[in-house]
Amino acid sequence: MAVWQDNLKRLLNQKEVLIIHGNIRDTAYLTEEGNLVRGLTDLINRTGRELGYDKTVSWGSFFDHEGRGHSPMWSLERITPLNGDQPEIRETESQDRVSDVLHRWLEDEITSIDEKKIFIINYIDKITGYAPDGMYSEPTAELVTLIQKIIENISENNRLIMIALRDTMIPVEYYTNSPRVAVMEIPLPDRAERHLYYSTTLASASIPSDQIDLLSNITEGLYMKDLENILSDVLEEIDENQEVSSSMLRKIVNRYRIGTEEDPWSRIPLTGPPKGLLDSAENWFLERVVGQDHAVREIVNAIKKARSGVVGLSSGGQSKPKATFFFAGPTGVGKTFLAKKLAEYLFDTEEAFLRFDMSEFKEEHTVSKLIGSPPGYVGYEQGGQLTNAIKNRPFSVILFDEIEKAHPKIMDIFLQILDDGRLTDSRGQTVFFTESVIIFTSNIGTRTVDSRGNTTSEQRKLDEIINDSDLSDSERERRVREHFTRSVREFFMHEISRRELLNRIGSHIIAFNYLKKSDYQVNIIENKLKDISENFRDKFAGRGHRLHLSGELTGYFLEKYGDSISEFGGRGLVNALEDEIGNIVADQLLLAEERGMSDINFEVYVDGDVIRCRRS
Repeated sequence: MAVWQDNLKRLLNQKEVLIIHGNIRDTAYLTEEGNLVRGLTDLINRTGRELGYDKTVSWGSFFDHEGRGHSPMWSLERITPLNGDQPEIRETESQDRVSDVLHRWLEDEITSIDEKKIFIINYIDKITGYAPDGMYSEPTAELVTLIQKIIENISENNRLIMIALRDTMIPVEYYTNSPRVAVMEIPLPDRAERHLYYSTTLASASIPSDQIDLLSNITEGLYMKDLENILSDVLEEIDENQEVSSSMLRKIVNRYRIGTEEDPWSRIPLTGPPKGLLDSAENWFLERVVGQDHAVREIVNAIKKARSGVVGLSSGGQSKPKATFFFAGPTGVGKTFLAKKLAEYLFDTEEAFLRFDMSEFKEEHTVSKLIGSPPGYVGYEQGGQLTNAIKNRPFSVILFDEIEKAHPKIMDIFLQILDDGRLTDSRGQTVFFTESVIIFTSNIGTRTVDSRGNTTSEQRKLDEIINDSDLSDSERERRVREHFTRSVREFFMHEISRRELLNRIGSHIIAFNYLKKSDYQVNIIENKLKDISENFRDKFAGRGHRLHLSGELTGYFLEKYGDSISEFGGRGLVNALEDEIGNIVADQLLLAEERGMSDINFEVYVDGDVIRCRRS
């Protein structure tokens, strides 16, 4: 039996009033025998019968006299004898039926000691919702008072169960400092329940036990209704093909988890250029990302683990993100650029790259920007930026930039993502991160002031390593990486005291190198010039224009911006190149437009200590 069902029995024995919230809308719940009980009301009836209660009185259910689906029928109560007799429908016909039912319960029924009854109020949050300031309208205040009196006066032989979607959606007066009240959450089916369900229902299908284990693992975070649908699809697959593969199981589960059978991870080629994971992937990244060989190797190794399916072997969890990284290093050395290229490698487009600037999430209330505003607040209907983005594109590389600037409460969001691989937004919708890669970036290690405003020696220690002339280049790079890794660990362990988040990141702190070597700088300049040329071609293809950049430009820009790249990385170089080349090309483009010229070749070349542009 699920732990929460044990808790339900225990609390019904111990407390007169129980508030149940969470997974209350599921179509079925699993018993310890592996059978399904249809609906929460039937489960309460079953539990009440086991505990020796005589009747349940269920109010506010979605039914009418004929048992048809309906909006909550506050005029109707279903009285169910637990000895097997037929249920009775009782109707209150007055206009003020909610108040009348509560008054009747208070005055005539909940204090009775003739029978043992369980009174059930379904969707209590629809009758009396939570008021943030505690100020209720006069009719609602009357109802809150009535329910409080019921809680205070219910006899020890009777029980009151109030059911809500969330405990935060009902008045706190019901349970605050109330020894008669317990609050209990119904969770989604846990692994033990899922394994019991599939091992019972698939016993006659001759499915190997390892596939039942796989199915139990990868269905974490799903409702029982989803589990039933998955079972139906699995049995259909077996009927058609006499077997079901592990890859097919994953596809079937993804239909219900992320809404698609698509699996870009399985399409990553294992061998062959340009992207073969075993023999070509490192070169693919190194052709695009300059000077970060160590980071590239770490990335490729992580992709191999995700592609092979060995992620989560130590913990047994199959519902975590595919990979998690912490990119540390100075600004402008390619942290964001590598993340974008990772999205392109995995999902064939940089549009699968999602970036969230954590400097926009410094305040506690900004958590709502990620997961949505609570009910009743502005923006509730819009959902959260993060949850909406993952719902729309579950196969993504998600970058949280400058994580040290985020409010500490947002760290709890990250912990849930890394632990469970899912997040529930303010509207109760669950999104899954199981097909995504999570990357945190930070300039920790280069700071002079920490997140609490205290002076830190990070930059001084880094300068000592960089300026130590006795170190070889390889030794200097190794010590710089050690400095950044140590700084990140100290940030989590001592500065914000979040060791648990550091543990989830594990050994995937990747420190980026400075771009001081001249060959690094040459490669960066050449890549940027190539980008400018290709983008010009794409943008002006309709006019037939072409842009030729002289080979001398590399040396020109290296001499002019080499020191800047060493100190600040390649980020500022992009703007500098666009400004210098763009200014002189713009004049020639406008002249060509004025004269109605097309199919022009624009050549940018070095003339002494300046660059010029001519057309031909």
